[in-house]
Parts: sequence; C-alpha cells; structure tokens
Amino acid sequence: MLAHDFVKKDDRNFTPTQSSRSASYFVVLVLTKILRCIGVFFVDILAKSSHIVNLLWLCKIICTCILFPLQKPLSAGKSLKRGIMPMVLKLSLMNSVIEVFWFYGITLCGPLRSVLVFELSSTVLLSAVVSFFKGGNMSTPSKTRGFFLLIVGFVALFLMDRDGTIEDPHHTTHAHHSGLNHLFYHLIGLFGMADHKGGLCILLISLLLRTGYETSFRHLAVEVGGAKRLHTLVTAGSAVCLTPVAVLSWALSSSSGASIGYFHYAALLVIIAVFVFVLDFYAESICFQHVADPVMAAARWSSVTMFSCAFGLAYLWYGSQNLGDHALTGGVSITVVCFILASISLTHSNQPKHRGGHFVGISNTGLPLFTYGEAFLQRTSKSLMLFMKETLNEILMNNDSRRIFWFLCVNLGFCGVEFLYGFWTNSLGLISDGFHMLFDCSALVMGLVASVMARWPPTRHFTFGFGRVEILSGFINALFLCVIALFILIEALERLFDPPNINTDRLLFVAISGLIVNLFGMYSLGEHGHSHGGGSSHGHSHGGGGSHGHSHGGGGNANMQGVFLHVLADTLGSVFVIISTLLIQWFGWVWVDPLCSLILSLLIIGSVYPLLVSSISTLLQDVPEEEEFEYHINEILEIEHVESYSNAHMWQHKSDINVASVHVQVKEEANAQMIRHRVSNILKSTGATHSTVQVEKKTFAHRIQQVCPGYKAGYTVVRGSVIREKKHDHSHHHGHSHDDHSGHHH
Repeated sequence: MLAHDFVKKDDRNFTPTQSSRSASYFVVLVLTKILRCIGVFFVDILAKSSHIVNLLWLCKIICTCILFPLQKPLSAGKSLKRGIMPMVLKLSLMNSVIEVFWFYGITLCGPLRSVLVFELSSTVLLSAVVSFFKGGNMSTPSKTRGFFLLIVGFVALFLMDRDGTIEDPHHTTHAHHSGLNHLFYHLIGLFGMADHKGGLCILLISLLLRTGYETSFRHLAVEVGGAKRLHTLVTAGSAVCLTPVAVLSWALSSSSGASIGYFHYAALLVIIAVFVFVLDFYAESICFQHVADPVMAAARWSSVTMFSCAFGLAYLWYGSQNLGDHALTGGVSITVVCFILASISLTHSNQPKHRGGHFVGISNTGLPLFTYGEAFLQRTSKSLMLFMKETLNEILMNNDSRRIFWFLCVNLGFCGVEFLYGFWTNSLGLISDGFHMLFDCSALVMGLVASVMARWPPTRHFTFGFGRVEILSGFINALFLCVIALFILIEALERLFDPPNINTDRLLFVAISGLIVNLFGMYSLGEHGHSHGGGSSHGHSHGGGGSHGHSHGGGGNANMQGVFLHVLADTLGSVFVIISTLLIQWFGWVWVDPLCSLILSLLIIGSVYPLLVSSISTLLQDVPEEEEFEYHINEILEIEHVESYSNAHMWQHKSDINVASVHVQVKEEANAQMIRHRVSNILKSTGATHSTVQVEKKTFAHRIQQVCPGYKAGYTVVRGSVIREKKHDHSHHHGHSHDDHSGHHH
C-alpha cells in the first residue's frame, strides 16, 4: 500500500459499504497477498535458470499486455499534459532499479528474507521514523514499542541469522553471472560481507528507495488522472527501460544454472506476473475504495499476512533440509515475530479510546453507580521505558528485591563470561556450567518478580493484594530444588558403583569462580538463611488491659528463603566440586565425585524440606499454630452473654498476614458491638491481622431459617462443652512480659 495515502487523495474515493461487504473486500486483499507471497517464491525458482533482468523484463512485458487493454491509459481519460511523459519515464526508471535490487535480494538471501525486508509497509516504516524523531502526539507508547521491535527484528536478521547458502558459490546455483552481477559482488566484497548479508543490505536499500518512489508516485498520480492509469504507464515504461539491458544480458549469458522446461518456465512466468504485479495492485485499489481506514488496515494486515505466509511456505519449502538453501533459523523466527508485532503497534490508531467504568452498587434512589475509567482491554498502555524505569526504582527501594537484583546482575555477568570464554576455548564444561548458571538466574528472576509483585497494592479483584506470590515463588523454588536433588541422588547412586572417568581440565577454575560468586550471593541474602519454615516466634505482652500480641511468621519470607536455598545449593555444589577435583587429581579417587554428589543431594533435600512443607501448608490454608489458635479461640466462651461460636477459621495469607473469621451466638440482651470488639481482640491475640466477627442472636437464627430453610451452621462449640486448661507460666498479670524462650508450652 502506498505510504502517503493518508496525506493526499486521488480518484480512489472511499465509499462506505456494509460491514459484511467490507469484510469480503478485506478477505480478497488477504488472499491476493498470499498469492503474491507464492509468486515471490516462484521468482527464486526461475532465477536459477535465467538472468534476473531478463526475468523481470519478461514479467513487465506480460503485465503490460494485460494492463494496457484494461486501462487504455493513452486513449481513455483526460489527455496527458505536456511534460508528464518524461516524469513517467523517470518514475519507470526508478521502478526498474528498485525491482532489479529486489530480485537480486531474492536470489542472494531467499524469498523469506526478501519478504521480511522488502514487503515491510512504507506506512509502518514512516510511522516508526516519525514517532522516534518527531515525538509529540505521534510518539505514543504503542508506536515506541513498534519502533524498538523493528530495531530488534533487523538486528536479529543481520546478526543472529546464518543462511545455509553463504558458503556455497552463488554463481553455481543462479544464472546471472554477468557484468551486472560482478558489480554487485564487487560492492559486497568491498565491505567484507557474505552474500547473505549483502542481499539483506540490497533489500534494505530497495525498501528505502521504494518509500521515496511511492511518494513520487502519489504526487504524479494526481496529475496523470489516477493510480491505475499511472501504474499501467510505469509498467510499460519499465519494460522499455529494461529492454537494452535484457538484450545485452541475453547476448553475453551462457547456459548455466538449473534447467527447466519451456512450458513450466512460461507457466511460472505468467503466474509471477499476475500474482506479484497485477492482482496485488488491483486488490489494494479495490480495498482502498471499500474498506474503512484502508491505509492503516492494508499496512497492518498486508504485512502480517505476507510475513506469516512466507514463514509457513519457507517451513514447507526448506524446513526438512537442515542445511538446505535459505533454511529457517532462530534469527529469522525472531524477526518474523518482531515485524508482525511492530506492524500491529505502528498502525495502531491515535484516536482517543472509549471510556467506561465498573459497576460498584446501587444508590439510595435505585440508580446504578459506576466508577469512571477506561473500558476493559482498552486501558492506556504505559511507555516501555517508563515502565522499566518505575520497575527498577521499585526494585531498588526495597531491601529484599535490591539484594536479589544485584546478585542477579553478578550472576548474569559471570554467566556471560563463561559463555564467551567457553566458546572461545571450545570448552564444553564452561558452556555447560554457563547454562547451569543461566538456570539459576531464572530462579533469581522468579524471586525478583515475586518480590516486586508482593508489594503491589490490592485491587478490586485481589482485595488482599499479591502477597501470596512470595509463598508461591518459595514453593516453586523448593520444588525445583527437590527435583534436582532427586536427579542428582539417582545419578550419584548409579555412578557410585560404576565411577566414570572424569576430565578435570578447567574444572577447578570453574568451581572456584562459581564459589566466589555464590559466596557473594550468600552474603547478600544471608539475613534470610537462618530459618526455613516451620518455626514461629511468640511475643506476649500483658499490660493493664490484659492484651496479647503474637507473631506467627511461619518461618519468614518464603520467597527469600527459596532464593537463598538456590544459592546455598550452588555454594555447596562448588565446595564439593573443589574437594572432589583435588582428590581426583592427587589420589585418582574417581569414586569421590559421586559420593560428594550423593551427600550434596541429601543436604539439599534436608534444607529444602521445611520450606516445602511450610509453603504447602500456607497455600492449602492450614491453621498456623493450631494449638495456640484453639487455646485462644476458646476464650470467646468466657465472654459474658456468649452462648457458643461456630465457623471459626484462621489461615496464613503470607508471612506477616493472618486472617481469621468466626460466628458468635449470643443472648438477646447482649451488646453486640462490645462482644464484637472483645472477640476481635481475642482473634488478634492468636496472631490474626485481619479478622471478621459476625454476632448472631436468636432472632437472626429464626430469620435465616425462614429465608433459607436448609441453612445449617458450621462446626459449633457451645459454652461448657470445652474445658480450657491453663498454660504453664502463662499468667495475665500487669506489667509482666515474656516470650517463647520463657519455657512455657502450648
């Protein structure tokens, strides 16, 4: 689609149609883009048996024979002004140069890569450039993300993509080894680039030239009398411009390259001319007249369709060939994803989004109440740079997340050094340890994310906040360590009876380096390594009012414990590797390595088990300190006018938040507010930071039975049915204080 259609208008006036008809035209556009993609792959086939200039010239002749009878550009419409034809010839020459570059790019780096670069919409490209340099209203977060996605896509295509054909002599597979071809090879070799990278550069140059060409085409179409008429004239002019070069190429060429039958050659040639040059242009013109917002729609979905179709065809075409021509690589896959997302982001509308709200209740007059806000799935996106900056500030503001972050940076740096030195020296041991460190970094990233999410404020859907993410992170880390320890245990038992030969080259260096890094991690996270769940601390303070204060930590921050255990396991592993390496080098005791691994696995399981049990108990909402809870909850029955209590629940939400709820049945003359206050204090003495107390009188029981005849209260404890024993050294005297080290028991 023309890049400047949104700036100027021509004879293709937009006429609104019904949504069903608009959708049908849009489907036609998508289908023609698929056919164009197939035609590009056919170009690569024919380029192996004929010179690309000859191929392009024949395509232009066929297109001219099709378009001239349809459009009649010289006779139909208004007469052309004097001076128009030289401008048309200049545009035709520019079009010829662009498409020669395009065809050369197809032969050098394959149809998939040519589609990724050349079929990138000019509208998308201009939108990225404008949003980056101009800013203002044009630089929305969506367009900023699109710009960076384009950069990442091009970097991946140039640096991470190794085409399988770059080591093959190109002239043996394609029939265009003429003077023009030598010129291209000389320019590519001048910069020390391989054929593959040179082809990408040629395609990038042709893309930039095409953007300028479409601007000139847009302006000249207004003077000529329409884009269709100008397209026909430019096609004929391109055929004229290519004629002398094609004749010279035929005269100087020899029969090299792949051979193909004349009938198949002619059939593919007609398909290329129709699919690539004729149908595609007409489909865009029709779509422009009948689809709402045609420029952005075509710019977005034309590129997305071409990229997706080209990737699918390349997978079918080259996927089964590991070293085949233009095989799929990880860099190409990354580029496809980045370019698709960039095309969507950069064609995103700048129009203000619809506003909506959330239903919150009914007013006293019966009117619905809403909170004003953006509609669901249309929330204003935040700038990526702003999001990263705010997240980094949030990480550095908290002690736990800051320690994880700095250790993660050190770990990633050491991991990168191991990879670089391993690839440089071709050391498999260093590369393997680098992947091991990378796995540890994933655990640190999970702990860092959990530490940040745990501080997010509560929302309408998550009213208690996101504190449980820390428990979940600790559980996952503990589970991972248990699985790793079991694998090490099984492997160690097998090797203990049949010790293999061990290559200790660079093993000591890697182990000592890893030990230094892990000791830094233990120092950073050491405050959280003293307890791994299970234990709890109790502090009772009995003042004049007889109030109690308990703290049931459940073993502290499970997330930090899980991260610390990962570092501890790596530290122990480095120590045992150093010990086993020295013993093997000095005494040749190869059985020491599996023995150390066996001891290491047992130590990991022993240290992780308490955290695993405590995190499971918390996630399953087990009662923290059950005996303590039962002892204090029975104090409710000693309150005056209280007959019983039911539905008593308590669970730990996170390390510093315990939640409790209870239903209390009282006499009719009881003061409900006073009883609720006293019961809340009792629940607080059990360690509850959030409590809910429901006071029920007999009138409530009668009314609920009338409304819900099947209503049944939960487990009920009646006054007099429980004998509450006094706890050892747990008296309530004024001015007395003690903690869990005083010797009392529950």
